[in-house]
Amino acid sequence: MKKIILAWLMCFYCIKGAAHSTDENAFHVGVLLFEGAQAIDFVGPIEVFGQAGFRLTTVSKTGNEITTAMGLKVTPAQSFANNTTFDAVLIPGGNINGTLINDEQVQNWIKAQSREADYVMSVCNGAFILANTELLNGLYATTIEKAFDSFAQQYPLVKLATDQKLTDNGKLLTTAGLSSGIDGALSLVAKVNGMRAARTVAAKIEYDWTPNGGYIRGKMADRILPKFSDLPESITLASRTFHYGDEQNWYKGYMFDLKNTQSSALFSWLNQQMTNAGWQAASTENPRAWSKQVGEAQWLLHMSVKHQAGSLYTAQLTLNRQI
Repeated sequence: MKKIILAWLMCFYCIKGAAHSTDENAFHVGVLLFEGAQAIDFVGPIEVFGQAGFRLTTVSKTGNEITTAMGLKVTPAQSFANNTTFDAVLIPGGNINGTLINDEQVQNWIKAQSREADYVMSVCNGAFILANTELLNGLYATTIEKAFDSFAQQYPLVKLATDQKLTDNGKLLTTAGLSSGIDGALSLVAKVNGMRAARTVAAKIEYDWTPNGGYIRGKMADRILPKFSDLPESITLASRTFHYGDEQNWYKGYMFDLKNTQSSALFSWLNQQMTNAGWQAASTENPRAWSKQVGEAQWLLHMSVKHQAGSLYTAQLTLNRQI
């Protein structure tokens, strides 16, 4: 009978869950929100912080309702005008733009918070928002993989870490893309309450956490692919249909509208792109394959094109490590 009661209580606890603290003396995290914020960037860490017993407050410039990148509507608890100081600040990424990054009120709020807070952490391309305050100058930072190049160009004084899911500079932390914010939040819990507490939270949310496990996304095979650009006027990129792979292989699918031109024009454009990126024709017999030596590895890229309907064609790029 005791076992049955214990099992019931455990089940009830799982359903009920744990709420974040309302104790004014609890470690207090301020979560910056803005229009177009990526939900997973702040919701994931909020779950971690709440399970750790931290106090949580969402805050935005005006306090008005925001719509996340995926359409979720969220009303911040307060605006900058409340002048609340936090023990830690979370800066998510999302649909950031020049207006947001260069907003002096946002920059000044982050700078003011950083003077009082124990920690400031960015998630995903929220690193751009943090870097624009110049607080990251001379420090290590990471961001979402697809933004590596633009981040390095915009912030040359920041040391970009492309092989880490988390950079910890003491007070200032940055994480890679999307779910990496959960790893960052767990690491922050470890800094505040110890590793045992962080591992307990990871178990509660059923998250397979590997501290210092590296950033596998930055090691994926698509890091070898050139950045395609400058499509001829006769060809329009209709959509990207798939994008996946691992460290040894990568697959990309595209839908092109060739309008009044021939499919050969697509190969001519791609061949020029590959040549400009330092790739060479794999063989004279196969004009749709290119190879490149990168370190000790030899890579082979092959393109296949299929006609779909009218002027629409699908193209698949297959990248494989040969050695």
